[in-house]
Amino acid sequence: VLSNAALLLVAGHETTVNLIANGMLTLLRHPEVLDRLRRGDEPDLAARVVEELLRYEPPVHVLQNRNTLDDIEVAGTTIPQGSPVTLVLAAGSRDPADVPDPDRFDPDREHNEHMGFGGGVHYCFGAPLARPETQIAITELARRLKNPRLVADPPPYRPNPTLRGPRHLLVEFDGVSPAGPVGTVQLTV
Repeated sequence: VLSNAALLLVAGHETTVNLIANGMLTLLRHPEVLDRLRRGDEPDLAARVVEELLRYEPPVHVLQNRNTLDDIEVAGTTIPQGSPVTLVLAAGSRDPADVPDPDRFDPDREHNEHMGFGGGVHYCFGAPLARPETQIAITELARRLKNPRLVADPPPYRPNPTLRGPRHLLVEFDGVSPAGPVGTVQLTV
């Protein structure tokens, strides 16, 4: 029970918190995309932004404690069966052999096949919830915060090699627009 509770807390909360924080940081660094979200005239933009965030600045960068099931060859080197390996998902999602201009944040990118939620039997169980949570959060923050700007860039990061995200993200803004129906975000799961 304790293991499952810890898994739900970390996998179901920390990852989404980091995805939203990484997303706002990225959007504040790319004000043209933030303005597009604010305008709300592209109903599927939030979904595309989230998918690009999962590729560009995912909340989980590495997966440790994995072992090879068979001998595998990587770049001309054989890694024997049973060897410990660390999977660097963030680097895989920025492989220039698969992603044109991988260090550019581009929510209009075609064929965005990232590893932000892992894959196969290790695909993130919470992905169908994390996507709409993040779409709603970034859309509402973009729409409601007037003139948001970073206080410190880069912000301080948590000292965790697996879960990557700011310890806190200080943002100044000139006011908050009243709440209202989202209406312009198309949720994609």
